Amino acid sequence: MRLTHPLLSASIHWQENKTPVLVAENPKLFRQMVFSLAEQAQGEEGEFMLSLHYEPLDCGEHLHVLRDYVHFPLDDRKLQNRFQARLQQIVREELAEETDGLQQAIAGYLEKVVMAMEWPISLSGGEYALPLLKTLKCQPVLDGKEPLERLMQYLDLYHTLLKDQCFVLVGARAYFSSEEMEGFYAMAHYKKWRVLLLEQHRPTPLPGESYCLLDDTLCELRLDFPPDFR
Repeated sequence: MRLTHPLLSASIHWQENKTPVLVAENPKLFRQMVFSLAEQAQGEEGEFMLSLHYEPLDCGEHLHVLRDYVHFPLDDRKLQNRFQARLQQIVREELAEETDGLQQAIAGYLEKVVMAMEWPISLSGGEYALPLLKTLKCQPVLDGKEPLERLMQYLDLYHTLLKDQCFVLVGARAYFSSEEMEGFYAMAHYKKWRVLLLEQHRPTPLPGESYCLLDDTLCELRLDFPPDFR
């Protein structure tokens, strides 16, 4: 996967065990990049282009921009649709025998309800398991105690349910410690998440980071730090 911008001499791409960091030191440019990425993630036009195998990707479908590391909304329609589809797959395929047993148990229970009534009643038949789960409002949750835990759960949820996702984390190096970020990078590399950090100031480099820096005059510098860098 690659991300391009008119001011960059080459695209930003994701390599194994590497985390790209885009630094825009010019405040106006940093602000423009954040706003453009956020708008493109909502399906609007912008200067960035996301591609996979040199084929353009719709940023509205594949790009996520995170600036708030306290609240992680899960009301996205695409995510909810994929979650419900996965739930149905589990109920109908992976737990087919148990679902059939539940269906028969509910049907038997409803038959007893009908027999216990003093007058004739009618009940709609059909499938009971999925409507029951819908009634119980089965939804994904993030139960991590720390912001970084919830962030990783959030990324993993999107990465698992939706294809070819790209996550832009704005200002993450200022929010999390170096130790936390190293643990996060290890998980991101293991899970194959495509994560890009967008920062206004270059922080102290960490192992495995790959920097694309635009200074205040928009001059570009590329820096690469190997996994064993200290």
